[in-house]
Amino acid sequence: MSTTQQNENKWPVLSWIASKKLHLIIWVIFIFYEAIIVGLINGKFGRLSPYVLYYTLNITTFYVHAHLILAVGLNKPRQTAWKLPLLLLAEIAVYFGISICLDYIIINYTNYTGSRRITLDLIYFSAPLYRCVYFMCFSTGYYFLTRYIKERKKTEELEKQRLNNLIQLTKSENAFLKAQIQPHLLFNTLDFIYQNARESSPVAAETILSLSEMMRYSIDNNKDKDFVLLAEEINQVENLINLHQLRQNHGIGLRFWYDDEIRTIKIIPMVLITLAENMFKHGDLLKAVNTAEISIKSAHGKLIIETANLVKEAKDKSGLHSGLENIKKRLIYSYGNDAKFHYGVEPDHYFRVTLSITIRKANQL
Repeated sequence: MSTTQQNENKWPVLSWIASKKLHLIIWVIFIFYEAIIVGLINGKFGRLSPYVLYYTLNITTFYVHAHLILAVGLNKPRQTAWKLPLLLLAEIAVYFGISICLDYIIINYTNYTGSRRITLDLIYFSAPLYRCVYFMCFSTGYYFLTRYIKERKKTEELEKQRLNNLIQLTKSENAFLKAQIQPHLLFNTLDFIYQNARESSPVAAETILSLSEMMRYSIDNNKDKDFVLLAEEINQVENLINLHQLRQNHGIGLRFWYDDEIRTIKIIPMVLITLAENMFKHGDLLKAVNTAEISIKSAHGKLIIETANLVKEAKDKSGLHSGLENIKKRLIYSYGNDAKFHYGVEPDHYFRVTLSITIRKANQL
């Protein structure tokens, strides 16, 4: 805690005075000015107690009028026509009542020697009415001035926020452009390596080409596509299979078959690829007698995707279902009850996945 905060907690009255010093200075100057003018006109200066009492009433009226009467009366424009006049009449009536009480106290309980007496006539009420309206007018100007200042500050804050938003937007656009440049540079580099390795090392060149196409597809479909043609997913799965076959010298046992008519069906991106990646990551695909399989077909108005592979024996299987759970959440979000997704390890140690999606017209080309 800073020294200033400690002082504020220790001396709250001094802190309040410091925050209202401009008001206090203006009131002191105003009271001093009125007292001098009245004293010069009347040829004598009054005692302190009447000044204290009456200026307490007038200053209170000033702030009550600004922060209560006008604030409530102008709060709802549709009610202003009847609410504000009633509040003003009530304010004047209260002012009259307190003014009479103060006159009574000063005349009867102080050493008052003046000629003022309480007489309920027009001449008697004209003075408090004038003072009341006088301070109400000043207070009205103060009210609209403070409102203008608040609105001005609010406008400045909104303008500052708008400029900050523009700056952040500019930074985001700049970052987006950089993000576009970086993959573009990567793909150009991969294409250069592919062109140079195509004759000297065909296997490496084919690997680079498959990898480049898969990366390009992954980046493009992470932008703003909700659905893609199943043909695009199939092409990338074939690239993925080709890539792993090259790594394992074509020793992977995997059958990938599908009906040609399903290529025009639309599906959320990265589903089929994730299923295939899960097979390569967690499945044992190197045993010829335990061939893995990916099949895609349509039947009875449904798109059916099935995978089956021998489970790889590994101590750490913590990541086995993470990709599948992500697919499940995306399917629920995109298809709701139109998608059925089941997976699990069966007694023959095969991990099987079945995905069934009801084919709607919107999901067809």
